[in-house]
Amino acid sequence: MTALLTGNLPLLAGAPNGIKKLRELILELAVRGKLVPQDPNDEPASELLNFLMTESGSATGRGKRKKQALPGISESEQSFVLPGGWIWGRLGDVTEVLDSLRKPVTKPDRNPGPYPYYGASGVVDYVSAYIFDEPLVLVGEDGAKWGAGERTAFSISGKTWVNNHAHVLRPKRAVILDDYLIISLVAQDLSQFITGMTVPKLNQARLISIGISLPPLAEQHRIVAKVDELMALCDRLEARQADADSAHTQLVQALLGSLTQARDAEDFEQSWQRLAEHFHTLFTTESSIDALKQTLLQLAVMGKLVPQDPSDEPASELLERNGIESEPYELYGWAKTQLGKLGEIFGGSTPNKANGKFWDGDIPWVSPKDMKRLVIHDSEDHVSVSALEETSLKVVPSSGLLMVVRGMILAHSFPVALTARDVTINQDMKALVPPKEICSYLLMYLQAVKSVVVGLVDRSSHGTCKLTSEKLWTHAVSLPPLAEQHRIVAKVDQLIALCDQLKARLGEARQVHGNLANALIGQALNGEKESRAEVVDFSAYLISKLAPQRTFGRVAHMKLLFLADSHLGLGLMDGYRRHAAGPLDTSIYRVEERAAQEGLYTTSVEVLKSGQEKVSYHIGANIGRSVEMAAAALGAGRKELDRLIALFEGRKTDDLEAVATLYAVWNDALAEGLHPNDEWLINEFRGNWHEAKERFTPDILGKWLGWMRDHGLVPTGNGAVTKSQAAFLFK
Repeated sequence: MTALLTGNLPLLAGAPNGIKKLRELILELAVRGKLVPQDPNDEPASELLNFLMTESGSATGRGKRKKQALPGISESEQSFVLPGGWIWGRLGDVTEVLDSLRKPVTKPDRNPGPYPYYGASGVVDYVSAYIFDEPLVLVGEDGAKWGAGERTAFSISGKTWVNNHAHVLRPKRAVILDDYLIISLVAQDLSQFITGMTVPKLNQARLISIGISLPPLAEQHRIVAKVDELMALCDRLEARQADADSAHTQLVQALLGSLTQARDAEDFEQSWQRLAEHFHTLFTTESSIDALKQTLLQLAVMGKLVPQDPSDEPASELLERNGIESEPYELYGWAKTQLGKLGEIFGGSTPNKANGKFWDGDIPWVSPKDMKRLVIHDSEDHVSVSALEETSLKVVPSSGLLMVVRGMILAHSFPVALTARDVTINQDMKALVPPKEICSYLLMYLQAVKSVVVGLVDRSSHGTCKLTSEKLWTHAVSLPPLAEQHRIVAKVDQLIALCDQLKARLGEARQVHGNLANALIGQALNGEKESRAEVVDFSAYLISKLAPQRTFGRVAHMKLLFLADSHLGLGLMDGYRRHAAGPLDTSIYRVEERAAQEGLYTTSVEVLKSGQEKVSYHIGANIGRSVEMAAAALGAGRKELDRLIALFEGRKTDDLEAVATLYAVWNDALAEGLHPNDEWLINEFRGNWHEAKERFTPDILGKWLGWMRDHGLVPTGNGAVTKSQAAFLFK
């Protein structure tokens, strides 16, 4: 590994998904020839491959059936420049595919025995017979994960049986080692070779077309040894990190436990001050901040967050005025009663989905999928007045408490929310409408006792979770005097806001940490070269190529700059936000101003017939200097940037917007450690980017995803990540 990365291992390992990215980087450096030094005395891979092809031709002459030659690796497929002595080849050139020998056996027909029975991801059973008895490499055909760094390929040896969910490869060991073949396959994101959305599959034709960067055989031995060494280091880092995380969790739990032992509000205040002095060292994870929030809620309903006031009107009198029976509670002025006695109870239902007139109204119909916030202002689905008049559906008035009482979410949580307007609910929900003055406290109370309520949930043998009305409505609620409720809610709001600020700062720090790590990764992959090229120079490079095109404007400029930045790992900008027209870093405006000042290019604005403004670019006298600087900084990457530009020449701005946004959505997901399928990417694009994105249909987006794979525009998770508009507003 380069000295740059060796010196920054703690930074890389500590970044979000850091060790996972470190493993992927090791593999990527390995197949690019940047992990171990080249030796000019090694026999070039091209000579080995030529010898192999010659031998293959001789065998054909001796009567063996001639195998159809695979096409060479085109320039567009060569995503990086190979070192001397290396050569590009296809998987079918360096392996024999033994798929015709494999045989699936259904579970009832398998006879138990000592021999491993392999599927797409490993051993799935042990059987009494075997098909193979030699070292081989398996690659998942279906039911596998094909993302970079996944266990896409693995070795087997000895007596084995393989079913039809894994391809069987015999490496041609005169040119490629088994372990290097596995490194090459695991390093790649093979999802670009997958066909089918319902049942994704890596078919044999796509398999043998996969490109392999082939080093000399002697260098392969050195690469495999180095990868083994560094992966072992990653294992140690991971174990050390797990130990540190476990110790940190135990420490946080112990300190939060000491908070709940406070005798009263005064004692809590003293303990809180001691804890607050160490906030930035103790609460360094989202889970620890969430635990702090839950502790604060528990303290609130225990009466330990604010002092009691003997002059407050007892809660029993408030309840009595509302016709609610109660019993005295152990704290002064507090009262205890059943949850179901605190207000009117509502159930929910689903009007006939086939009756369109029931679903063309504007009355919110809340279901569990809407219960993602504490105050409900609207819902995804709406019903009409006809639905209320012709079905059993009832209106829950504003200030009602909504609760999920059926669904898998109840296995670990208890969603509850307050309505800000009149709503209806579905059959998986219940509602309670208490006196308005106690709504805020009850909402907070139900959040505090979430774990208690989850403990009341019934679970069926097939996994269904249900909270029965009897258990829910008989749950005992402790209520303080109304004045104390107000003090408690205000205190909780204040402290929860502090926790949210802490979490926001933590998120920003993680973002910076991640950006630094990504910059290091990009520098390692693209060469540790020093360059004075800046974003304005890369902008000028794009303008020099595309300014004459009528379809090229600011949106296209920004999207191409983003794609170049992310795809090539340039690290130009770090403020990309989820804008209506795709990824946007508002510093682009300052870049254009600077370009005009330095004579690189200027802009003009034209108002189109549609009323929209169209920005055009005009090349300046000094643009050549910046173009040269960008080209020098790109080095071998210039060819890839030129290919990227050529892909979008003459295309509509909408096309570029769709591709750039899909790339960003995909890259963001990979950066978070996810492995999304096409359906997930399309839903995220249309539902969670910006409302303007709904104009792109799923069919169109599916075609663009296929186009991206065909043209090698597949993100790795190491590119620039985007933030929501809300994140920028908060900042």
